[in-house]
Amino acid sequence: MVPADAERDAAFESLYAIDLVYRAGCHNRCGDAFCCNFARHKQHFSFLGRRPMQELPLLAGEYEWLRARGWLAQFGEHEHREFALTLPDGRSIHADSIVSTRAGCACDHATRPVICRLYPLLPVFDVDGRLTGIESLTIYDELERIAGAPRSCAVDDLPFEQLDLLLRFTSVLARQPAWLFQLAAYRLLKQHATARIERDSQAGTSAFAAFEWAFLRRRLITASEVGAPLLELAHRHAERWGSAFELP
Repeated sequence: MVPADAERDAAFESLYAIDLVYRAGCHNRCGDAFCCNFARHKQHFSFLGRRPMQELPLLAGEYEWLRARGWLAQFGEHEHREFALTLPDGRSIHADSIVSTRAGCACDHATRPVICRLYPLLPVFDVDGRLTGIESLTIYDELERIAGAPRSCAVDDLPFEQLDLLLRFTSVLARQPAWLFQLAAYRLLKQHATARIERDSQAGTSAFAAFEWAFLRRRLITASEVGAPLLELAHRHAERWGSAFELP
């Protein structure tokens, strides 16, 4: 049997070998590498956009994989953040991210993380790993929708020649139970944060101001509200995948 870490490393090798792009050179085409810094959104903020900074969520094991290959230097001066959320049964969910202060693109195109390869699309899977849909990837995309603002990312469809690459990419993701759970948990947290911003914006606050206020006060995610649905999500993945599934 192939060790789990070896399977995960082989999966990263496969993902990083797939040059999934929706427009050739699109990270340079829009004029300001929008997908790498979201500067057009940050101009709406009073505090968050004052210096170059981009936080890139990582899949379980991705930080260690990048470090083993010497690819962390691409992020320039950066911080490795580790996020933990305690479930009602006492267990914790962990997630990593890299916060880069590099100007322009936060990483080099050829060795960009999985999140950058997927942007602006978030694949939606069922618990068996079947691809059931695609939706917008980031909370910034949701802010645009709530505010009724035009989309900043010019990618609005999936070119036919990229469809096979996307299916290959998502099939690799789907074979790692911890990643399936992580993507589903990310989607759940994004929906939770979006609902909060929508409630606040209905009270007359702009979507961007509501996001900044909640983010700075650490109220974007309420652990007591998301704990139960995350635990149910974990149970479903454990029942489906058995010993192959471990909480990230």
